[in-house]
Amino acid sequence: MRAKLATLCGSLLILGMSVPPAQAHWGVGIHIGIPIFVPTYGYYRPYPYYYGPPPVYVQPAPVYVQPAPTYIQPVPAPAPAPAPAPRQTSSSPPSVETTPPPVVRAQAQEDRQTEIAHNIEHLRNPDEQARVDAVTRLGKLKSERAIDPLAATLSGDASVKVREAAAKALGMIGSPKALPALQRAVKSDADRDVRHTAQFAVEIVDANR
Repeated sequence: MRAKLATLCGSLLILGMSVPPAQAHWGVGIHIGIPIFVPTYGYYRPYPYYYGPPPVYVQPAPVYVQPAPTYIQPVPAPAPAPAPAPRQTSSSPPSVETTPPPVVRAQAQEDRQTEIAHNIEHLRNPDEQARVDAVTRLGKLKSERAIDPLAATLSGDASVKVREAAAKALGMIGSPKALPALQRAVKSDADRDVRHTAQFAVEIVDANR
């Protein structure tokens, strides 16, 4: 087997040397049991060059920076200047008549006399408190017309409260005409409080002289 293989290779070598140079493309193949063919070339072609695709540049997206908000604080308006005070004129204001007209005075006097007469009538009222109220009201009115009715009440009313109120009323009127009744009450009234009140009224009348 080996001898046949060597003889085959020698024959092929001789055959290859006998071929002209222009046709010097030859190859030797060896088949050993399995179908393996190894070609042998007399020259080598240059390897092809592969050019990769050009680089792709991706431009980054622009970045927008939002400016911070600016707050403008309003300037307060200046306070208005105070208005100048009005000048006082030298002319005096017109005089206002405070004295009521005669008709009004007459009506007021008439009402007062009516009230005095009404309270004098109540000095004979059976109710003790009604008499006390009438005596007190006559003292506030300071009517000399009520001096004699009040003196009679001071000396003859059965109620201590009414007599004491009568002594106070005569002191409020302050007329010397009430002194005789007040002095009698100071000396002879049965109640101590009435005597003290009558004495105080006498001092008031004397101070008013």
